[in-house]
Amino acid sequence: MPWKSTKAALAAVALSTLLVGCTTARYDGTRAPDPSKAIIVGSITEGYLTQPHGLMVHIRKVGERFTTVPLDTLGAEDDQPSPNRLGNLFMYEVPAGSYEIYQWNYRFYRGETEPRPVPIIFSVKAGETAYIGDFSANALTFCLSNVNNADTTVAALKRKYP
Repeated sequence: MPWKSTKAALAAVALSTLLVGCTTARYDGTRAPDPSKAIIVGSITEGYLTQPHGLMVHIRKVGERFTTVPLDTLGAEDDQPSPNRLGNLFMYEVPAGSYEIYQWNYRFYRGETEPRPVPIIFSVKAGETAYIGDFSANALTFCLSNVNNADTTVAALKRKYP
């Protein structure tokens, strides 16, 4: 009996490894960046009336379905000094290549947005730091925007991660 349970446990671990994929971790600037990778920077913010809903923006490497960059307003520090906005500045170290912003949703709303018929694609090169925008949404309009506030966002990132 112990052998069967060991085999079952090993099979479960192997299967979960295949299903998980590769999620890129946040980069905090405490170590030198890997020169073979790029750094993407920006912010993600949600507006709300009574409680945040957990805005999530889904980014993945083109052609690699399970290589993802998880932008999320919940579970990270709050860089928005407002009682009705939640969000954070982000930095991710990613392999060079092309990435697509293909979908977004709220964690605590049922369902997700439809995948974009034509994803937003951006490319990064090794050694490059690329600003990809400030993502913002609110639960009333259920509309995601991406605006260029590079001057203020990059300055805030430099203050946060000297």
